[in-house]
Amino acid sequence: QPPDHPSAERLQAFLDGELPEGERGRTEEHLASCPRCSVEMDGWRLLYESLQDLPTLAPNNGFADQVLAGVDVSKPLSLVARLGARVRGRLRESPGEGHPEDGRLQDWVEGLLPGRQAARIRTHVEGCAACVSRAAAWRSLLGALDGLERFAPATDFAARVMADIHVPVPVPANRAVPEWRRAVARAALVVRRFVPRSRKAWATVSGVALTPAVTLGLMAWTVFTHPTVTPGALASFAWWKASDLAAFAWNAASVRVMQSAEAFGVFSFVQSLALSPALLVTAFLVFSVATVMAAWVLYRNLNAYPVDGGYAHASLH
Repeated sequence: QPPDHPSAERLQAFLDGELPEGERGRTEEHLASCPRCSVEMDGWRLLYESLQDLPTLAPNNGFADQVLAGVDVSKPLSLVARLGARVRGRLRESPGEGHPEDGRLQDWVEGLLPGRQAARIRTHVEGCAACVSRAAAWRSLLGALDGLERFAPATDFAARVMADIHVPVPVPANRAVPEWRRAVARAALVVRRFVPRSRKAWATVSGVALTPAVTLGLMAWTVFTHPTVTPGALASFAWWKASDLAAFAWNAASVRVMQSAEAFGVFSFVQSLALSPALLVTAFLVFSVATVMAAWVLYRNLNAYPVDGGYAHASLH
């Protein structure tokens, strides 16, 4: 994982709410601008939601009593008893005093004991025929274990496993993310905070949302079941209200336009043209000359730069 992306442990701590406030803010900003980490966060969030949907397991009644009944809790030994046990253990390891235990003899055969302990056991084994046979048996057993076949997966095992795993295409870290995508990601993070995470929360939200829906349904049923309420009457009422609204909007727009200074200026200009025929003719001539000149300029540009197939050509020579 590159250092500029949060690790899996950090993403899990973010979901669990265990990050400090500063690190949590930086992680939210990174998730809002990094599609790769956002996809990984969605995967962790889906896993957490799946784990929350699992049934809660609990032991049966009396489980703790049954376990404690099967545990043999011996009384703690005194300091004198513990010292005596340690001295007796040391004496058993000395040459000529008993035989080494199977675990220590196996460690000696494998060369896992420190030098002093290994030397004491070697001295004992060299002078004890029983321990020589035991050591030989351990060597034979360990040699047989080393000679067993080493199991390994087939050569195409990894390829067959990876074929069933959907790995999203990684997004380059230096890819510029548009601002609108960052805004959408931030909005998605805010919305996800209010999305319920458990069945109990979904049930609560459903109950709260169902209350106004049922209320509106009862009100609609009460209105539409009245004998005087018919489809024709509702259509006439809607048309009447729409007509009044359109007339009000038209009147308001007309009054606003007529009272504006721009409309008054246009009206005054048109009125002056109507009262002065010479000015009207002059304006018409100026407009006609400007139109002819614009058409001539357009023609000259099209004739001077003909289009050859609609594409520009370039050459290295």
